[in-house]
Amino acid sequence: MKRWVPLAVGALMVPASVTAFGFSVYGDELETALSSSPAAPAVLAGPVPVEDFIAPLRMQPPAPLVVPAAVAQQHVRELFSSHAVKGITFAPGTASLVGRGEDVRRSLASVLRNVTGSVTLVAHAWNGETASHRCDVLAMERAGLVRQYLAEQGVDSVITTRVIVDPVWGPPSDGGPQVDVLVA
Repeated sequence: MKRWVPLAVGALMVPASVTAFGFSVYGDELETALSSSPAAPAVLAGPVPVEDFIAPLRMQPPAPLVVPAAVAQQHVRELFSSHAVKGITFAPGTASLVGRGEDVRRSLASVLRNVTGSVTLVAHAWNGETASHRCDVLAMERAGLVRQYLAEQGVDSVITTRVIVDPVWGPPSDGGPQVDVLVA
Protein backbone atom coordinates (compact mmCIF):
# COMPACT_ATOMS: atom_id res chain seq x y z
CA MET A 1 0.00 0.00 0.00
CA LYS A 2 2.85 2.37 0.80
CA ARG A 3 4.23 1.94 -2.72
CA TRP A 4 1.13 3.49 -4.30
CA VAL A 5 1.15 6.73 -2.29
CA PRO A 6 4.04 8.37 -4.24
CA LEU A 7 2.42 7.36 -7.52
CA ALA A 8 -0.93 8.88 -6.51
CA VAL A 9 0.72 12.13 -5.41
CA GLY A 10 2.78 12.20 -8.61
CA ALA A 11 -0.35 11.71 -10.70
CA LEU A 12 -1.93 14.75 -9.04
CA MET A 13 1.18 16.90 -9.40
CA VAL A 14 1.89 16.18 -13.06
CA PRO A 15 -1.43 17.41 -14.41
CA ALA A 16 -1.11 20.59 -12.30
CA SER A 17 2.35 21.33 -13.67
CA VAL A 18 1.26 20.60 -17.21
CA THR A 19 -1.76 22.88 -16.76
CA ALA A 20 0.40 25.70 -15.40
CA PHE A 21 2.78 25.34 -18.34
CA GLY A 22 -0.15 25.42 -20.76
CA PHE A 23 -1.51 28.64 -19.24
CA SER A 24 1.89 30.31 -19.32
CA VAL A 25 2.46 29.42 -22.99
CA TYR A 26 -1.01 29.98 -24.32
CA GLY A 27 -2.00 32.79 -21.94
CA ASP A 28 -0.28 35.43 -24.07
CA GLU A 29 -2.03 34.18 -27.18
CA LEU A 30 -5.44 34.28 -25.45
CA GLU A 31 -4.82 37.77 -24.08
CA THR A 32 -3.72 39.05 -27.50
CA ALA A 33 -6.71 37.44 -29.19
CA LEU A 34 -9.22 38.90 -26.68
CA SER A 35 -7.68 42.35 -26.40
CA SER A 36 -7.20 44.93 -29.10
CA SER A 37 -4.54 46.74 -27.07
CA PRO A 38 -1.11 45.47 -26.14
CA ALA A 39 -0.86 43.52 -22.93
CA ALA A 40 -0.14 45.52 -19.79
CA PRO A 41 2.50 44.27 -17.40
CA ALA A 42 0.87 42.09 -14.75
CA VAL A 43 3.37 42.81 -11.96
CA LEU A 44 4.16 46.30 -10.66
CA ALA A 45 7.76 47.02 -9.77
CA GLY A 46 6.86 48.75 -6.50
CA PRO A 47 4.14 50.59 -4.61
CA VAL A 48 1.71 52.69 -6.61
CA PRO A 49 2.46 56.42 -6.23
CA VAL A 50 -0.28 58.40 -4.50
CA GLU A 51 -0.44 61.04 -7.24
CA ASP A 52 -1.47 58.32 -9.72
CA PHE A 53 -4.50 57.44 -7.59
CA ILE A 54 -7.80 58.53 -9.10
CA ALA A 55 -10.49 59.10 -6.50
CA PRO A 56 -13.84 57.49 -7.28
CA LEU A 57 -16.64 59.81 -8.28
CA ARG A 58 -19.26 60.32 -5.62
CA MET A 59 -22.86 60.68 -6.61
CA GLN A 60 -24.60 63.55 -4.91
CA PRO A 61 -28.16 62.90 -3.80
CA PRO A 62 -30.70 64.85 -5.79
CA ALA A 63 -31.73 68.17 -4.32
CA PRO A 64 -35.04 67.90 -2.49
CA LEU A 65 -38.05 69.32 -4.24
CA VAL A 66 -38.93 72.65 -2.71
CA VAL A 67 -42.59 73.06 -1.82
CA PRO A 68 -44.03 76.59 -2.01
CA ALA A 69 -45.80 77.84 1.11
CA ALA A 70 -49.25 77.98 -0.52
CA VAL A 71 -48.98 74.38 -1.69
CA ALA A 72 -47.75 73.26 1.73
CA GLN A 73 -50.67 75.02 3.46
CA GLN A 74 -53.08 73.19 1.13
CA HIS A 75 -51.39 69.88 2.00
CA VAL A 76 -51.75 70.70 5.72
CA ARG A 77 -55.49 71.37 5.25
CA GLU A 78 -55.90 68.11 3.33
CA LEU A 79 -53.99 66.23 6.03
CA PHE A 80 -56.21 67.60 8.80
CA SER A 81 -59.33 66.95 6.73
CA SER A 82 -58.32 63.34 5.97
CA HIS A 83 -57.97 62.71 9.73
CA ALA A 84 -61.18 64.65 10.53
CA VAL A 85 -59.37 67.06 12.89
CA LYS A 86 -58.68 70.78 12.99
CA GLY A 87 -55.09 70.39 14.22
CA ILE A 88 -52.80 68.18 16.26
CA THR A 89 -55.02 67.12 19.16
CA PHE A 90 -54.08 66.88 22.83
CA ALA A 91 -55.80 65.43 25.86
CA PRO A 92 -57.52 68.17 27.89
CA GLY A 93 -55.36 69.48 30.72
CA THR A 94 -52.18 67.75 29.44
CA ALA A 95 -49.48 67.97 26.78
CA SER A 96 -50.15 64.37 25.70
CA LEU A 97 -51.30 63.61 22.19
CA VAL A 98 -54.75 62.10 21.93
CA GLY A 99 -56.89 60.60 19.19
CA ARG A 100 -55.20 60.96 15.84
CA GLY A 101 -52.66 63.43 17.22
CA GLU A 102 -49.67 61.13 16.75
CA ASP A 103 -50.62 60.17 13.18
CA VAL A 104 -51.24 63.79 12.24
CA ARG A 105 -47.95 64.94 13.79
CA ARG A 106 -45.99 62.23 11.97
CA SER A 107 -47.62 63.01 8.61
CA LEU A 108 -47.20 66.73 9.18
CA ALA A 109 -43.42 66.33 9.41
CA SER A 110 -43.26 64.82 5.93
CA VAL A 111 -45.50 67.58 4.52
CA LEU A 112 -43.37 70.39 6.00
CA ARG A 113 -39.91 68.90 5.44
CA ASN A 114 -39.11 70.80 2.19
CA VAL A 115 -41.38 73.82 2.53
CA THR A 116 -40.24 77.32 1.68
CA GLY A 117 -41.43 80.02 4.00
CA SER A 118 -42.15 79.98 7.69
CA VAL A 119 -44.35 77.75 9.80
CA THR A 120 -46.45 79.11 12.67
CA LEU A 121 -47.83 76.79 15.30
CA VAL A 122 -50.94 78.19 16.98
CA ALA A 123 -51.44 76.34 20.26
CA HIS A 124 -54.88 76.40 21.83
CA ALA A 125 -55.91 75.83 25.42
CA TRP A 126 -59.36 76.23 26.90
CA ASN A 127 -60.00 78.54 29.80
CA GLY A 128 -60.24 76.45 32.97
CA GLU A 129 -58.40 73.52 31.44
CA THR A 130 -55.82 73.55 34.23
CA ALA A 131 -56.29 73.93 37.97
CA SER A 132 -53.72 76.75 38.07
CA HIS A 133 -55.58 78.67 35.35
CA ARG A 134 -52.24 79.06 33.52
CA CYS A 135 -53.59 77.72 30.27
CA ASP A 136 -51.13 79.85 28.32
CA VAL A 137 -48.24 77.86 29.81
CA LEU A 138 -49.93 74.57 28.88
CA ALA A 139 -50.57 75.78 25.33
CA MET A 140 -46.93 76.91 24.99
CA GLU A 141 -45.75 73.48 26.21
CA ARG A 142 -47.89 71.82 23.51
CA ALA A 143 -46.48 74.11 20.82
CA GLY A 144 -42.93 73.46 22.06
CA LEU A 145 -43.39 69.70 21.82
CA VAL A 146 -44.69 69.92 18.24
CA ARG A 147 -41.91 72.35 17.30
CA GLN A 148 -39.23 70.08 18.76
CA TYR A 149 -40.64 67.04 16.97
CA LEU A 150 -40.74 68.83 13.61
CA ALA A 151 -37.13 70.02 14.04
CA GLU A 152 -36.02 66.46 14.92
CA GLN A 153 -37.73 65.19 11.75
CA GLY A 154 -35.76 67.56 9.52
CA VAL A 155 -38.16 70.47 9.09
CA ASP A 156 -35.71 73.32 8.45
CA SER A 157 -38.23 76.15 8.14
CA VAL A 158 -38.41 78.93 10.67
CA ILE A 159 -40.99 77.73 13.19
CA THR A 160 -42.71 80.30 15.37
CA THR A 161 -45.37 79.74 18.00
CA ARG A 162 -48.47 81.57 19.17
CA VAL A 163 -50.71 80.84 22.10
CA ILE A 164 -54.47 81.29 22.20
CA VAL A 165 -56.51 80.66 25.35
CA ASP A 166 -60.03 80.05 24.13
CA PRO A 167 -62.59 81.52 26.57
CA VAL A 168 -65.09 78.64 26.25
CA TRP A 169 -64.58 74.89 26.30
CA GLY A 170 -65.06 73.59 22.77
CA PRO A 171 -68.05 71.57 21.67
CA PRO A 172 -67.93 67.83 22.41
CA SER A 173 -67.22 67.06 18.74
CA ASP A 174 -63.81 68.71 19.05
CA GLY A 175 -61.30 65.98 19.93
CA GLY A 176 -59.66 68.21 22.50
CA PRO A 177 -57.45 71.25 22.39
CA GLN A 178 -55.19 71.39 19.36
CA VAL A 179 -52.19 72.99 17.72
CA ASP A 180 -53.01 74.57 14.36
CA VAL A 181 -50.38 74.87 11.64
CA LEU A 182 -50.07 77.91 9.36
CA VAL A 183 -47.56 78.08 6.50
CA ALA A 184 -46.70 81.48 5.08
